[in-house]
Amino acid sequence: MLINFRFDNYRSFYEEANLSMQTTVDSTLSEINTFTVNEKVMGKGDNELLKSAVIFGGNASGKSNIMKAFAYMVNVVRLSSAQIPVIAGNEPFAFQADANKSPTLFEVEFIQNDIYYKYGFELLGGAVYHEWLYKREERLTKVFERTYDKLEIMGLSSQVIGLIKVPPATLFVSIGNNFNLPVNKYLQDVILWFSSVLIVFENMANSLDIYTMENGKYKEQALDILQRADIGISDFEVIKDKIATVETQNDILNINTQMQINPALMTGRIKAENENVYHIDVKTDFDVFNKNNEVVGKKPVMLFKENGFNSEGTMRLFCYLGWILAALDQGRTIFIDEIDAKLHFLVADYIIGLFNSIEHNPKNAQLICTAHNVMLMDEGLRRDQIYFTSKDQYGRSSLVSLSDFNGVRKNDLFSKRYLAGFYASLPDLKGKE
Repeated sequence: MLINFRFDNYRSFYEEANLSMQTTVDSTLSEINTFTVNEKVMGKGDNELLKSAVIFGGNASGKSNIMKAFAYMVNVVRLSSAQIPVIAGNEPFAFQADANKSPTLFEVEFIQNDIYYKYGFELLGGAVYHEWLYKREERLTKVFERTYDKLEIMGLSSQVIGLIKVPPATLFVSIGNNFNLPVNKYLQDVILWFSSVLIVFENMANSLDIYTMENGKYKEQALDILQRADIGISDFEVIKDKIATVETQNDILNINTQMQINPALMTGRIKAENENVYHIDVKTDFDVFNKNNEVVGKKPVMLFKENGFNSEGTMRLFCYLGWILAALDQGRTIFIDEIDAKLHFLVADYIIGLFNSIEHNPKNAQLICTAHNVMLMDEGLRRDQIYFTSKDQYGRSSLVSLSDFNGVRKNDLFSKRYLAGFYASLPDLKGKE
């Protein structure tokens, strides 16, 4: 579970941004919107976390860049060990002349296997400038720290450490398991946590995870949400057609040729699974009524191929539901960019409410999302669950929590005050309620 995420000098964020899932002194909705972890893990008084956080802000204010910052950090961790040059894709702040000469920082605090971890790194000039990992079981302990090629590892002498070589553009946490080290357990926990995080962007083709909804339990839950969305779908079936087996580069070229010859392949989704490539679509069933409004039959419609029957919002909801239900079922952390895009307000509100629930979220999954519809502020969210982004005249984005503003009462209509400009500038951080 996520505790904090901070970063700086990335895309539109020049100065540090901190997204915290730790609660404030606010006790509003604490029984459903928060959960408690073992105080030995985090320390007494700091062991209450939020189940969700929603980030609001104008267009181009930096909302999506928060998601991209986290996604970039995840990709660096996941791909570093494979020697994929993802670090070269770092994007320092563009509107400061010397920003590319300063490191870009990424750091997360999280809990994995009942252990608190603080892991982070700084990138500079296409290389890892600084990297660190701390853990707390009984007390806070440094697991390792690296500055360029200088490495410290808990429990190892400098002579042994000198035998370990880490490429400049590779994270130590990603390759540490290649060595028989006393800290491998902690390195594995870090990799496992980053592997479990789900990140969904609006236009990501690989956000399609309808497979999980074929599971009986997931399908039942998915149909319940679809019915609540009132889009007329009474049932669905995932249709998976094998296109090809991919073994060589020529196989990939053949697939591209097929897609050009047969445009119908482009109407659904393409998904690789092991060495096979499949075309994915969803057969949905709509109720057919007689003059007395009685159901007399079913109208089958292919979700993507016959998109005239389905809105973009319907297709988007289908593509994301699998991820959402998997996160709830497995207690995972999920990031969703523009959760309300092309969806009715009530549908987006319902999805957020699934996480802020004891019944639907017994494993304390966490949702971090961005949204445009300010009405969501007033529907079951605490002050510390609401964040705002803004951008100044120099192109610098900032991230602040509603709980950081003075004079905000828990029974305020947050959306009204937001639209009136009360939260348009940086807050006075002194003496917060």
